[in-house]
Amino acid sequence: MAETLGVPLMSGAGPAREIMARAGEGAARFEKQTGEKPCLATILVGDDPTSATCVRMKRNRCAQLGIESRHVPLPASTATETLVNAIGALADDPAVHGILL
Repeated sequence: MAETLGVPLMSGAGPAREIMARAGEGAARFEKQTGEKPCLATILVGDDPTSATCVRMKRNRCAQLGIESRHVPLPASTATETLVNAIGALADDPAVHGILL
């Protein structure tokens, strides 16, 4: 373990690999049991670059783990009612198993 100013530095790479392996196994188990891949939907309101990068990274990670992803981009001018309706439509869709806003 490396040290900086006498304080050991911790690496998250090992635990991250373990978590990702378990997530991938869980996705495979879900697909085997249900016959469908788990699906994470993302909704992004506006075009904030940091948020867009986060969503892109989540979608890439889903692809790596065998998880479907569905993205719903909405303009910054989206009315609350429109956003609530988009969330409701995803929540009512049996093919969607999680929603990230």
